[in-house]
Amino acid sequence: MVNQEKLPGLQIARAIAALLVAYGHSWHIILSFPPATAYPIPNIGMLPAVPLFFAISGYVICLIAAKPGFRLTQFLARRAIRIYPLWVVTTFAFLGLSLVALGLQPGTTPASFFYSLTLLPTNGYPFYNVGWSLQHEIAFYLLAAILVPHFGIAGLAAFLISAVALDRLFSLPWYLHLYAEYYPCFLAGIAAFALHARLRVAGFWIPIVTGTGILALLSPDLNGCAYSLMLFLLLTGLVNISKISSRVGRIGVLLGDASYSIYLIHPLIFGFIYARLQPPLPPIWSQEILRYGSIAIVCLLSIASWRYFESPIIRLGNRLTRVGDSTPGTQSKPATFPLHP
Repeated sequence: MVNQEKLPGLQIARAIAALLVAYGHSWHIILSFPPATAYPIPNIGMLPAVPLFFAISGYVICLIAAKPGFRLTQFLARRAIRIYPLWVVTTFAFLGLSLVALGLQPGTTPASFFYSLTLLPTNGYPFYNVGWSLQHEIAFYLLAAILVPHFGIAGLAAFLISAVALDRLFSLPWYLHLYAEYYPCFLAGIAAFALHARLRVAGFWIPIVTGTGILALLSPDLNGCAYSLMLFLLLTGLVNISKISSRVGRIGVLLGDASYSIYLIHPLIFGFIYARLQPPLPPIWSQEILRYGSIAIVCLLSIASWRYFESPIIRLGNRLTRVGDSTPGTQSKPATFPLHP
């Protein structure tokens, strides 16, 4: 029986999102070369990378929080143990890289650095700027943990829709607008979860082709509703992958496992390589080799991070929060599916 909390299609979706983010940031590697001398994949910037992460979180949070045995304190403890260790380690690594090679951003203070470790709202990017998406994830986890046990998935969706409407009608404070502008992405995942049973018959290709068609036809004028519909269709198609038999598929699942590490490690590798590329530079034609080689290094390090850092922490978190998971006459498995951007 397939563990519904680790659907292969969701893992492949994670891998796609993480690799899109890494590729989208890979131009940092070749900043030292003359402009317009590289050959990037065209239109890569229009692809939904972080928004796809948000949609995946909307889907998976519903999987976990809608369970009869869902408990708020256990859920939040496991999310904290899952998210913060790698975030703190990579943020300190980025601090070291900044001090040694890249330089600190203007206005950086010890207070702002340690505040950013909390993933609480910042009016702008946190110190390690990729953490901006984790701020959204943490806020969404809190909302789902509070609302779903009492009001169900429909209540969570209603809250998000209401917040989006208020954000469109009124000028909300920055700390409210900061989150509301991305709620449609989470709503796309919630809708994919709610309609999964009905849309399973659509299979993989129909939703994927329709979603990419919307993206191709309307980009760059893709508005909020159409963008959410596109995310909904892409995620629906990917979730409908129920079995992986090819080597490419298994690699996709493995990279999906490592996607949180890919997301947090890639700026460190890219920044390090950029700092090392001092004159005399390699030949102009080497830029794409550097780009893809750097992404390959990120993937290998991230797989190692998943196996030897993330997985042990997840197991530890599950053991520490397992008290009360089972009662006489019943059996329940802890939710071990890794939630991350």
